[in-house]
Amino acid sequence: MAIVSKYSTAKIETLVNQLLDVLHAENATTELSLMCLGNAISHVVNSSVPTAQRDTIVKHFNQALVDSIASKNK
Repeated sequence: MAIVSKYSTAKIETLVNQLLDVLHAENATTELSLMCLGNAISHVVNSSVPTAQRDTIVKHFNQALVDSIASKNK
């Protein structure tokens, strides 16, 4: 069953493209891009998610990332 997001595809694509534009403008390598995005994720989790929920949120995020990579390899 597909998950329905409360955010529009257009809004998500716009934000992702803006993030990627910044990384591209800075000529960020793959390694630097992943480090920066990882730091941004850590900041969002630590500043916006209650401590008691962080492990669960991170586990779900990690699984979604694994699933998205796996689906691209099929």
